[in-house]
Amino acid sequence: MWVAEGLTHRYPTKVLAELLPTCPQYCGHCTRMDLVGNSTPVIDKLKFAGKPNDRLGEMMDYLRRTPSVRDVVVSGGDVANMPWPRLEDFLTKLLEIENIRDIRLATKALIGLPQHWLQDDVRAGMERVATTARERGVSVAIHTHTNHANSVTPIVARATRAMLDTGIRDVRNQGVLLNGVNADPHALLDLCFRLLDGAQIMPYYFYMCDMIPFAEHWRVSVADAQRLQHHIMGYLPGFATPRIVCDVPFVGKRWVHQLADYDTERGISYWTKNYRTSIEAADPEALNRTFEYYDPIHTLPESGQQWWAQHADLDSTALKAAEVAEASRRMAALQAY
Repeated sequence: MWVAEGLTHRYPTKVLAELLPTCPQYCGHCTRMDLVGNSTPVIDKLKFAGKPNDRLGEMMDYLRRTPSVRDVVVSGGDVANMPWPRLEDFLTKLLEIENIRDIRLATKALIGLPQHWLQDDVRAGMERVATTARERGVSVAIHTHTNHANSVTPIVARATRAMLDTGIRDVRNQGVLLNGVNADPHALLDLCFRLLDGAQIMPYYFYMCDMIPFAEHWRVSVADAQRLQHHIMGYLPGFATPRIVCDVPFVGKRWVHQLADYDTERGISYWTKNYRTSIEAADPEALNRTFEYYDPIHTLPESGQQWWAQHADLDSTALKAAEVAEASRRMAALQAY
């Protein structure tokens, strides 16, 4: 869905600008593991072909001629890995485009390397960006990523306060549901309260872990995600109650209660979409078709696990290997598509 190298136009009014392919911290559940970091034995990473200035220029050209886009997520990798003068130049040019009304800076570094956001040049630069944004009626926010209350340390709170003091609108958290880490109502609420009370970070989203190789042990079923959403309701202010979402291949993020149908025995959920992307622009059935998402095999009832074992012509001792192979197959299919 790249409309220019590194610029994904997936939603009708929003784009994702991947400025660079590096990050201060590499997560095994990374939603952009196809691009970020070096190739591994599991996956060959995409590589930017264009020169950085050319790529960023092409992104700007697309945004200037596409007035339907109002919201830009500036990410990578991680914007903290881009030299501040280059990032500020990109943001300043974004602010000059009349139709851009929301800018979100995506950075794991607020949690993993908060010292970056406490540097004098970064603080001063963010204040310039925030001042220009306010003058032009544009919202600028920072989106970070943490998955456990223990990661919200005093220096994270200092860095968040420093960014809020520059005049940006908000700092929000987009976490990932990880079995054994936070996929429990108490752990999830502890994290949300630590974000709010300990660092003034708004709990925003918790994504279900993507169907990527060697991440099956972290993934939870859609049914478990729905139960988690139910259990955390009522304890937080409505504006600070995070929504648990599933990033459905070829659809996009969907609230876990938005599914169209669900075979809980086999762990297959079915989803619909209400907009077209570039890859189905000419498809008349795009808005009527259902798209599948698969629960991890180990979360299914015994009958469902046996169905998959028989369906794949495997015995039960091979189920774990089958999960890894199935995740790899799905990733390869997505890349081939």
